[in-house]
Amino acid sequence: MRFIKIIISTIIVLLGIVFIIENLEMLKHAISIKLDLYFFTFQTPDIHLWVIVLFAFFLGVFTASLYGIYEVFSQRQTIRQLRHNLEILASELKQASATAESSAATSQSRVAPSSE
Repeated sequence: MRFIKIIISTIIVLLGIVFIIENLEMLKHAISIKLDLYFFTFQTPDIHLWVIVLFAFFLGVFTASLYGIYEVFSQRQTIRQLRHNLEILASELKQASATAESSAATSQSRVAPSSE
C-alpha cells in the first residue's frame, strides 16, 4: 500500500511540474500580493505567477500530509486502547474459567455418592 502511495504522489508532483512547464509563458507574469489591514499594510515584491502556483501546490500537499499524520496518530491511539481492553478481557476470562473449574470441582466432591 505504501508503494502505491509513493507512485500516486510522484505522479501528482510530475503533473504539477508538467502544468508549469506547459503554461510557462502565461505563468511568467510578475504579480504583487497586497494585504491591506486598517492599521498595517503588507505588499510583496513582484513574484512570478509560477512560483505562487508551485507554493500553493506544495502548501496543499503539506496540509494533506498533516491531516494524514493526525489520522495515523488517532488510529494508533485507538489500537492501543483496544489492545488494553483486550488484555483486560483476557485476564477476566482466565479468572472466570479458573473460578468455574474450582466451583465445578467442589460441586463434584459434594455430590459424590456414598457407597454403603
